Amino acid sequence: MNISQKNSAAMKNPWVLGMLAFLFTFLSANAIFIYLAFSSPPSLVVPDFYERGKNYEETQKRIEQEKALGWKGLLMTPSKTRVNQAQTYEALIHGKNSEALDLEMVSLHAYRPSDAKADFSVKMTKKSPGLYIADISFNLPGIWDLIVVAKQNGHEFLMTKRINISP
Repeated sequence: MNISQKNSAAMKNPWVLGMLAFLFTFLSANAIFIYLAFSSPPSLVVPDFYERGKNYEETQKRIEQEKALGWKGLLMTPSKTRVNQAQTYEALIHGKNSEALDLEMVSLHAYRPSDAKADFSVKMTKKSPGLYIADISFNLPGIWDLIVVAKQNGHEFLMTKRINISP
């Protein structure tokens, strides 16, 4: 077999062989990507997206009611967080005119956007009127969304914060 550029037979010309190898590599890579896309769909899709969309108006009304309450809040998190290290998270919640609120129930929900199986929630304890604390240890590193839910006489108040947990 005499491979050279001067050879007039197509299958013995290095340019033709190189183009065929490139085409084969390109098509193989695309086939692998398509297979991976269908065999492992992303887990970031919410399974009940349609129902949540239908409840959008209800959610907007709840947000308006929350604004009418006049409650304000601050979620204080540790500056450096690590996996499997228990640390204190504090929620400071006050009403109109900065009055401390004595709430019925305050809970903290931790959501991991990339892995719903790791989500958890804890009940926060009252340290003083308006100040609620919880000791939390995260078992996985990465981005976490924290949502504090405070309830009083049928009224609900939400605070959110995104944190990063170091390995």
